[in-house]
Amino acid sequence: MISLTCSQHRQPPAAPRLPLSRRLAGRGGKSLSALFLVLAGSLASPATEAAGEVRAQIERAVSAQLDAQLRDEARRNGWQGLRSQFSHELLGSLPPAPCSQPLQLQRRSDEPSALARQRYEARCTDGASWSVTVSSQADAFLPVLVTAGMVERGQVLAAADLKLQAQNIARAHHGFFTRPEQVIGQGARRRLRAGQLLTPQVLASAQLVRRGQQVRISASRDGIQASTPGEALANGRQGEVIKVRNLSSEKVIQARVIEAGVVSSTFE
Repeated sequence: MISLTCSQHRQPPAAPRLPLSRRLAGRGGKSLSALFLVLAGSLASPATEAAGEVRAQIERAVSAQLDAQLRDEARRNGWQGLRSQFSHELLGSLPPAPCSQPLQLQRRSDEPSALARQRYEARCTDGASWSVTVSSQADAFLPVLVTAGMVERGQVLAAADLKLQAQNIARAHHGFFTRPEQVIGQGARRRLRAGQLLTPQVLASAQLVRRGQQVRISASRDGIQASTPGEALANGRQGEVIKVRNLSSEKVIQARVIEAGVVSSTFE
């Protein structure tokens, strides 16, 4: 008797068929990606390249104009150590091709300072004859005065309270100072933190006379000068008019603060 044994060989399950894009990515994705990049680069339109050249030409022209304005402003104000950079926004569509001639720029902004946002019209006068409006902003970094440490309210500033630090003065909308003599002797209107930018808003003329202080009352009339001791009845800064008691006559008068401890009046 012949016995036959049949053995069944099971085939492994077929791999699921993936979508074409995923199968390609699995097998030859890197090659195809590289090929796509090469083709994309070679297919870059001349119009795109021309647009980039036009933008660069406009930005160079406006940057040069703004730089000249800023340097002129720095000379007028005595600014030393100014560094600048510019950002531009081109409004509207770009021309199809660069200009073969130097661009003509016309300022369209009412802001006199180059630190403010400016608007220009860039015009090409060659055969293409196009114009583009550009909105530009300067960032101008200048060493300006800041506090060297904490300054208390009412404290009179001295040289030791100051230091120079580069700041973007295009954003210093409340002003700034560049020389110590501009602020030494002034008082702080409020407490100032270390490194705070000094502006006219945070400073005031120092109080030269304080309430209750003995002062010298200076008076003049018809070329005659006289002085007498007095008592200040209020605090006073230079140029302010305060009430003062004449210690000789006990009369209260109005007097203008001249300097520390000195007020001026006239004979009645």
